[in-house]
This record gives sequence, structure tokens and C-alpha cells, in this order.
Amino acid sequence: MKIENNSKKIRGFTLIELLMVVAIIGLLSSVVLASLNSARTKAKYAKGKTDIKQITLLVEVAKGQSGKHFGEITGSYCTECACRGKGNVQLLPKSDSCWTTSDSAISLLNTAAGGVVKFRSGVSDPWGGPYLFNENENEGGTCYTDNILSAGPNGIYYDSDDIVYNLPVINCSPALGSHHPNVNF
Repeated sequence: MKIENNSKKIRGFTLIELLMVVAIIGLLSSVVLASLNSARTKAKYAKGKTDIKQITLLVEVAKGQSGKHFGEITGSYCTECACRGKGNVQLLPKSDSCWTTSDSAISLLNTAAGGVVKFRSGVSDPWGGPYLFNENENEGGTCYTDNILSAGPNGIYYDSDDIVYNLPVINCSPALGSHHPNVNF
């Protein structure tokens, strides 16, 4: 009498094979996440540059419409001075003078531009800080440039991660130079 074994051999994955698959998936996902983080950072810099270009256009139109210098329009030759010594500007409450002077400058520029160009008040840079203005041209008869900037990812302005744009100087001898270099533009 012959006894047959009807049981089929069940084949499965070993624990080692499953761990290898999990490790490979983890490695691939970390590479993808690193790429996404880099893309997010680039997108934020692009957004900041676009906003600064729009504010630059607003300043130029306001200067043309009013016949005044940037500092005369805003009533200050250093709007960003309200932010000095305060550390990370992203952490400041919206009621802080750093924010209110920035918002006021944008509002005064919008008014001086006469509606030809407009920029939204209360807008923060891509990292949550205010846009900063240093209205230097024609300050005390000097040849400094007007600056528009974002403090960048770390919220500390005038360091290496900032986005800085110098407006073109109109009434100045090129031999005197500019106040701050354009950064990330």
C-alpha cells in the first residue's frame, strides 16, 4: 500500500529577504525626500525673487508717478532699521515695528503708484518674515543704492542666505560704488 503525500510545498519569503526589501525602500525614500527638500528650497527662493521683482516694479512706478526718491515716498531712509538687533525676523509678532514699518512702506508705495501697480500689504517672504527696505539713494547726498531684501530661510538679514536686490541708482557717480551687493539674483 502506497501512501501519497498531497501536501504542497509552501514557498515564502525569509525574514532576511523582507528586511532587505524594507531597507532598500527606506534608502530610496530618503533619496526622494532629500530631492523634494531641495526642490522646495529652490521654489521658495524663486517665490522670494518674484515678489522682490514685483516690489521693485512698484518702487519704480511710484518714483515715476510721484517724482520722489524711495525714501521720500516711505518717509524713511531705512525702513529695515526697525528690524535691527531683533534676531530672527520670522519670529516677530505682526504688531512689531519691523512688520508695521514694512507694511506701511508697501502701503505708501501703492498709494504713490496710483494703482498702476500694486503689491499686497501684510505679505511675508516665503519663510514667514517681512520684506525689508533700505531706502539709501539720495540719503544725505551719498551714492548708496536702495535695497529690497528677504532675510531668507534663517530669518537673519544681511547674511549669506538672504535675497538682496539693489535698485538701479539714477543720480550717482559710478566711482562711488554701491552699498550692498545683490545676493541670489
